[in-house]
Amino acid sequence: MKKYVLSIGLFLMLIFITLSPIVLGIQINNHHVLYTIIQEQTEKLKASPMDSAWPMFCHDTRHTGRSSYGKVGNFRALRWKYKIPNDDPLIKSSPAIDKNGTIYLGFLPAKSVDTFYAINPNGTKKWSYDCDWVQSSPAIANDGTIYVGSDTGFLHAFSPNGTRKWRVRICHGWVYSSPVIDENGTIYVAGVNGRNIVAVYPNGTKKWSYYTNDYIYDSPAIDKNGILYCGSNDGFLYAIFKGNGTLKWKYKTKLDANSPTISDDGIIYFCSNDHYLRALYPNGTLKWKFSVGFDALTSSPALGNDGNIYFGCHAGYIYSLNSSTGEENWRYPTEAEVSGPISIDGNGIIYAGDWDGVFYALNPDGTARWKFKTGEPILCSTAIGEDGTIYFNSWTGYLYALEIIEIDNEPPLKPSLEGPTEGKARTPLIFNATTTDPDGDNISYFFDWEYEYENSGWLDFVPNGTSISIEQIFYLEGTYLVKVKAQDEYGAESPWETMEIKITKPRTRASSYHWLIDRFPLLERLLFFIGINI
Repeated sequence: MKKYVLSIGLFLMLIFITLSPIVLGIQINNHHVLYTIIQEQTEKLKASPMDSAWPMFCHDTRHTGRSSYGKVGNFRALRWKYKIPNDDPLIKSSPAIDKNGTIYLGFLPAKSVDTFYAINPNGTKKWSYDCDWVQSSPAIANDGTIYVGSDTGFLHAFSPNGTRKWRVRICHGWVYSSPVIDENGTIYVAGVNGRNIVAVYPNGTKKWSYYTNDYIYDSPAIDKNGILYCGSNDGFLYAIFKGNGTLKWKYKTKLDANSPTISDDGIIYFCSNDHYLRALYPNGTLKWKFSVGFDALTSSPALGNDGNIYFGCHAGYIYSLNSSTGEENWRYPTEAEVSGPISIDGNGIIYAGDWDGVFYALNPDGTARWKFKTGEPILCSTAIGEDGTIYFNSWTGYLYALEIIEIDNEPPLKPSLEGPTEGKARTPLIFNATTTDPDGDNISYFFDWEYEYENSGWLDFVPNGTSISIEQIFYLEGTYLVKVKAQDEYGAESPWETMEIKITKPRTRASSYHWLIDRFPLLERLLFFIGINI
């Protein structure tokens, strides 16, 4: 019996000895595979876009322009402004922010100096580097690497301490485009003169290039399904498979197609210089288009959580449209053209700057929250910090940091508006407005004529309760809605007051010259503008 038990034990031991290397090998191999998978995922995580407050142009890979951060308040205070130390530097690069609050941007110098800057959250310089003229906006990877293009045709990669890791040539010319980083760490950027879109691995080697038929000044965006979208001066918006760089489809416009924005459900929104904002389905067919009249559109739109899309135009308006239908919700008149991208904070406040140097904060309903005047053109997008600080730069070399605060201030009351309800074309008409401010502040008035996008702009401030008069000439017959609103010295605005006026033809004129003017009323307007009054 003991021999039998011993034999069974020896047999089982033999089986264990035989199978153990196989089992252990499988376990070791499984551990190796698991380690490899973890290592690959870790490397991807390092290379993917940084999870910071504002890591790239228009905030994210879909360029929504929308942040989850924002501070509650009805006014602003200048925290600091940083001057690029150069004679007449020009800034077209929009700022990006890393997880430590460092702000990155580039500029065009008047003389040979460092052109790419890292600024500490307190407004002091962290480091700078000379990588030629920089009009590209930077993008930041999760490992802290900063990517930016330069006007000598290179894409540069910098470490957080300011040392350059590598550079790769994108084209022989300029790189205005701002890089976008996908979930694997691949960087996508476009070349102006090369007319190409290029994919670059995180180590600086090229993955693929795709060529269009004209210059590319704008920046690509990527949807959730791995499709990259980019506009070109050849008038096409291109949809490209980002994995291999092949074309999915292209959509033709009449003029330049600009930087796109992509919604959660994959709808692509983009502006074109043919005066249309378009919405395309993911298959490249038109959903809707919206015209702003005879005006160029270069602003990148932003998508709000409220289902609306916001953009600016060169005629001097910020628009809100229903993103599903393309119907206009409202338009806000600015003091000059708006060519830069729109940004939105976590409270739904809309931010933009204009060419007169006025920076606007608008409520979601299209009323002004506050304004900040720099006196210098603002062409770039806003970046919003984790603490709600608003960062933007001016064309002449300043980076501004604004803190959102709360003050005790009431807007002016709705003005009274008086004027004729009927009038003749090409005849001066007088309108009067009056209002008061509950806080006794001085008041400025703004008239909108609903006539070929004409408005008065903000008039000079007058004492509280002062009535003002303004003259307007309508050159074409029709019915117009005249509007007026007021603002106080803190930028708080009243509601609009409106009235209708019907404009009819003037009396028939005897001479052939006047007959010509009657037939072509815009001719008289042209003569009036060059100083000939008839």
